[in-house]
Amino acid sequence: VDGLPANIGLLDVKLAADFATSGFIYLSYMERDVTAPRFGRAAGDPAFFPERMAVLRARLSIGSTVAQLQLASTIFRQEPYIVTYSGSGEPGGRIAPSPDGRYVFITSGDRQELDASLLFSTANTLGKTIRILPDGQVPADNPFASQPGGAAIWSLGHRNAYGLAFAPDGTLWSSEMGPAGGDELNQIRRGENYGWPAVSNGNHYDGGNIPDHAPGDGFAAPAISWTPVIAPAGMIFYSGTMFGDWRGDAILTGLQSRGLVRVRLSGSTATEMQRISLGERVRDVAQAADGSLWVLTDGSAGKLQRLTPTF
Repeated sequence: VDGLPANIGLLDVKLAADFATSGFIYLSYMERDVTAPRFGRAAGDPAFFPERMAVLRARLSIGSTVAQLQLASTIFRQEPYIVTYSGSGEPGGRIAPSPDGRYVFITSGDRQELDASLLFSTANTLGKTIRILPDGQVPADNPFASQPGGAAIWSLGHRNAYGLAFAPDGTLWSSEMGPAGGDELNQIRRGENYGWPAVSNGNHYDGGNIPDHAPGDGFAAPAISWTPVIAPAGMIFYSGTMFGDWRGDAILTGLQSRGLVRVRLSGSTATEMQRISLGERVRDVAQAADGSLWVLTDGSAGKLQRLTPTF
């Protein structure tokens, strides 16, 4: 596609709610600036450079020989740039336009910065859910709009949410990777703090303890959590009829569980209903017009596969 921004890796692509008439899409990507201030755990290592996640809106024009992005504008940039070690990016970058087309929600990962005072601060967008208008402007009624740097923040205290989708009832949900244990499915609510890294139902990779979510701790607890982890990387709510009684259920991909995980919601609670083993790390899932599923497997030999009830 001509017109892609300079990047070091694409993360997500979503159609605008009015794509059929506007042609607009959103895509998230990582950008690097070697001249940016050096901040983060690897700031002192000259082998690594400042990077951040950004989101672009552009009109997709498909010609006879080439697809082009036109009227492109960057509508969100994670702040600040972070210098991380190789393999520890955790940028988030999932995009969910609201069904009514009024807003765009974005997950912004913690970049593996484990300072609660940093991630709970509204002066940066690390470990946050973002709500902006389609053109990148900030709604005046966002919960931290009056706080310096916090205008675009909708919720905070997140680790690395790689799934973001609206349920049939209009509520917003995210699937979030925990550390060693404690993957989460969260209902994303205005102004809530979800506790990372002060609380988690998992522990640090080195075995260090993290207090579990507990009633009265002041943090929003997950609707469901997983230990051992499933490593959720993509999520949809199923609206078709091809898969029996799945309608309305959340379908999560699993990198560690190597398949799909089906979850049923009841209000703000959630119950795991089924695991579908595919024998491979599954990066993302999408629903086709006929109700079948498309899944994208992970790695250099990754594949795009179509699933029907007889797969």
